[in-house]
Amino acid sequence: MGFKARKLREVLGGGILICMLLIQANASPPTKENSWNERMQNIVKADHRNAPANVVWVVQLSDLHISKWIPERSKALRKSLGHALQFIKPALVWITGDLTDAKNKERTATRQDEGEWIDYWDSIQKVADGSGLPIERFFDMRGNHDKYGVPLSSSLDYYSAYSVNGHLNRTNLVQSITVLGGDGRKHLFVGIDDAMQIGLRAPSNVFGHPTDQSLVDIDQQLSQWDHDNSAPVTKIVFGHFPMSFTTSTETGKHPEGIFAKHNISAYVCGHLHTKFGKHLYKHHSHEECSSVKKSMQRFVPKNCCHFGRLVFPEYKQVGEFWEWEMGDWRVSRMMRIMATDNGHTSFVDVELIPPKEKSDQEFVMPTIILPTFPLNSLTMLQGSVKILPLDRIRVLIFSNTPPIWVKARIIDAKSLALTVVEEISMRLIDYNSGIRGESGPYYYDAVWNSAEYADDSPTRYWLEIILEEKEKGITVSEPRPFSVNGHLGNFRLTWLGYLGMGFRWEKLYPFLLWGMVAFVFSMLIVPKVFSFQLEKANLCDEWVMTVLRPASDFRTMIFKLIKVPFWVVFENARNTCIWACSLAYVMCLTFLPWFSGRVLADDFPIGHMSVWGWSVKPSNVTSVNQVSGLGVPDIMEIVLPHMYTVLFPLILMVSALSAERAACRHHIGMAGKCHRQSGSKLSQWLLNEYCSVCNRLIRKGLFVGCLAITFLHWQLLSSLMRAYGSTVLVMTPIFAWTVPALIVFSLIQTSPIRPISVAAHEN
Repeated sequence: MGFKARKLREVLGGGILICMLLIQANASPPTKENSWNERMQNIVKADHRNAPANVVWVVQLSDLHISKWIPERSKALRKSLGHALQFIKPALVWITGDLTDAKNKERTATRQDEGEWIDYWDSIQKVADGSGLPIERFFDMRGNHDKYGVPLSSSLDYYSAYSVNGHLNRTNLVQSITVLGGDGRKHLFVGIDDAMQIGLRAPSNVFGHPTDQSLVDIDQQLSQWDHDNSAPVTKIVFGHFPMSFTTSTETGKHPEGIFAKHNISAYVCGHLHTKFGKHLYKHHSHEECSSVKKSMQRFVPKNCCHFGRLVFPEYKQVGEFWEWEMGDWRVSRMMRIMATDNGHTSFVDVELIPPKEKSDQEFVMPTIILPTFPLNSLTMLQGSVKILPLDRIRVLIFSNTPPIWVKARIIDAKSLALTVVEEISMRLIDYNSGIRGESGPYYYDAVWNSAEYADDSPTRYWLEIILEEKEKGITVSEPRPFSVNGHLGNFRLTWLGYLGMGFRWEKLYPFLLWGMVAFVFSMLIVPKVFSFQLEKANLCDEWVMTVLRPASDFRTMIFKLIKVPFWVVFENARNTCIWACSLAYVMCLTFLPWFSGRVLADDFPIGHMSVWGWSVKPSNVTSVNQVSGLGVPDIMEIVLPHMYTVLFPLILMVSALSAERAACRHHIGMAGKCHRQSGSKLSQWLLNEYCSVCNRLIRKGLFVGCLAITFLHWQLLSSLMRAYGSTVLVMTPIFAWTVPALIVFSLIQTSPIRPISVAAHEN
């Protein structure tokens, strides 16, 4: 009966699941899809005179930072990029944010400059003219620099007037275009603009801020070909902000779930430049059940999950995608070429070094080698190799003349001595129908026996392409590991790269902030409570002597090491004036605004910043109310340095001053007792220690620490004044002056010494 009842329960649960799904499907409104005509307007065909039918490639640039103070950036762009694109002939060019620098000459203040935007637009036009690509093939998106100090509906929104998207009336924050390959495969490219809606000035504008509506738009754009089964679709998303520097939406959603749901090949971004390294990549694996599925889970028996998947194939989704950050144009002059071969993506980063500005030398296009198969086992998607045809090695070569010869080398890295296992000559695929008057790109392939290189290790075998040209000689590509078994290699970020890409700062920031606030409060409250209890029992001096008395054995020494840090904050709690001032300052930082400043344009009302974010009036319209909570977690660049380098050391330093004074008082008091008990061990210890403690050498070291804290506070204050104006210093005396005032007050309070009575220690 138990078995039959369990089976009956499973059947009934499955029936309920089917009924509920049917009801919800009928009750849900139909999804709004783009019409066929609208979708056809966003389709471009790859130029098959310069591409094989199964390969499409695009170019990405990021972080141009066009600046009127550094004209070399725009000059290098005009001098080299157009010439390079003429050889590369990409289907699209994506510029992923920070188009202009928006900083003053000293790089201390952030303001939009119309001259920089005019220079940017002129440069892009010249690049398009030099490349032969229509301007419609260029897509440029905003970064945080392009929104510095831009309020709502402001004339400072130069992006709308001087960007390619602005000129072509691409007003949506989510842009998409489909490149149709010669084999009929669709390549869907989606660009997202997550720049802050109300553009605060730096350093309060660091993160991307998607909204619920923008995620809906991304979902719709990525799903526009889902019901067209005529050909497979490859999906790639471009944006400025890495996922580690992207916040959640109003309802706590994040773009990662959308990307994984649609199984995009990659999310490609910028923003981090090369500060955290040149190879900042991250593999995302995301598992999600939709709201319908989650609500139905309680109706499905525990042993019947497979039944739910059969009824509703998307009952449980597991998606993966890669996130590839690239270097900047500002300093590194980086350009990325990304190719999809049979729908699977690979890329290469190239540094374009233009000739010097005053030189008459023309830009020489470097030879670029991009292997498209086998895929790099460190940056491929799992299972990709099993779908691709494995019988050929394929490579794209971008050069002004066809190479004399091209060879593929297979390297065995099993032992420390790298061994060339095989060297295969590659042949040119003449997809140009015999037309060889134009420069590259050139597509080569070679037949190989991939089964010979099957190995469980994804990094045992490496591919290297070598070629020879008449003018440039030998060129060798960077070796890449591959795995014909489809095993994904373990890509490891450096510790600095992990700091930039390894986790979401939005999640870490509250922990770092409120963890430090709780710790500082505990440094003040717990010792005060302990001190009150000891004083109530008249045991304060006796407990202090257990800390100051020299250790007699190893166990006592261990306990003393634990007691001494607590004794330091304990003495601060006993100094009521200093303790009360410290507590008041911490409470002000926690609950009140820190400072006021011009976080928007100069003619806009002043905003106020606290740990809860900025409160600003986003428009000059009288009826517009203040908006609060802006710039979170962006303000962490202000809050965390103050909390960790100023506030915590400040509380520690004033506590140490009180403890030093207390120790000196006890030494002097005990010295009087030792004169009456000469010859004791305690007397000998006091004679040895008298100079270092009672001469207050420690206090002199603490004084140097106080100067360091004051200097760090002034440095932060100066940077805020340069960013938001002198109001930071004038209108917010608590934030500006409490630190030096508390240090001076503590030095005065702990300066005089009155020897304590030693009567309590006679026994």
